[in-house]
Amino acid sequence: MKRLIILIVAIMCFSANVNAYAENSETPKPMDMLADLNIIDKDGFSDPEAVSRKECLISVMRAIGATDEGIDSLGKTYDLLTFADTKTRSYFGCAYVSHIAYGEECAVSYPTYRTQHTQKNTEIFFFPDRAVTLKEALAFMVRCLEPGRIELESAFEKAKDYGLIKADEELIQNADSQISQNEYCILLERFLHQKRYMYYNSEMRMQASADEEHSITYLVFLTDRKEKSVAFTMSEL
Repeated sequence: MKRLIILIVAIMCFSANVNAYAENSETPKPMDMLADLNIIDKDGFSDPEAVSRKECLISVMRAIGATDEGIDSLGKTYDLLTFADTKTRSYFGCAYVSHIAYGEECAVSYPTYRTQHTQKNTEIFFFPDRAVTLKEALAFMVRCLEPGRIELESAFEKAKDYGLIKADEELIQNADSQISQNEYCILLERFLHQKRYMYYNSEMRMQASADEEHSITYLVFLTDRKEKSVAFTMSEL
C-alpha cells in the first residue's frame, strides 16, 4: 500500500511538471509578441474594434525595422513631397518615399508646395485617423515584400499568395470593411514570418533598404536586433 501511495504521488508530481512546462512553452499570443518587439504598444490600439490607418502604417513600418529613435534622427537636408496631412520626416514620409503607402489624390482650393510644383489643384492625403480596411492593411504589408508600384487590388491578390490571408477565412468576405485589433494582429504576426525585402536598418534614412536575396524573415531580423541591443546594454553595466 505504501508503495502504491508513493507511486501515485510521483505520477502526480510528474504530471504537474509536464503541465507547467506546457504552459510556459506555449506560443505567445500575437499581441504579446508584437508588443515585445516594440511593433505595437503593450496596451494595443486606441479602439479594439477598428485600427486606424495611422496605427496600421506605423506598426508595419516598425515591423520592417523603423523606430521612433530613427525617425527622430532624420535630417532636414532637402525638400520632400509627401502627404498633405502628415509630417514629412515621419513614418508616413518614409512610407511614401519607399512606395509602401500612396494616399489619395484630392482637389484643393488653396495653394500648397505640391500644387506650385505640379501646376495641378490636387494634393495627396493619407487620412491617418480613418479606420483601415483589410485591403489597405494588406497592401501596406505586400508593398514591403517586393519592388515596383503595387496597387490596392493586386496587393490583395498577392496577399493570398504570401499566406497573409486564407481563402476560407471569414475576414476575407468583405475586404473593404474595417478590421479589429485582434484580426489585425494576426495578419501582422503572419507578416513577420515573411522573408524580408524592404527594411530599415540602424542607419535610418527616408528610403528603405532592399534585401534582394530575401535572406531572413522580419521576425528573425527584429529578434536579432533586439538581442544585440540587450547584449550591448549589458556590456555597459
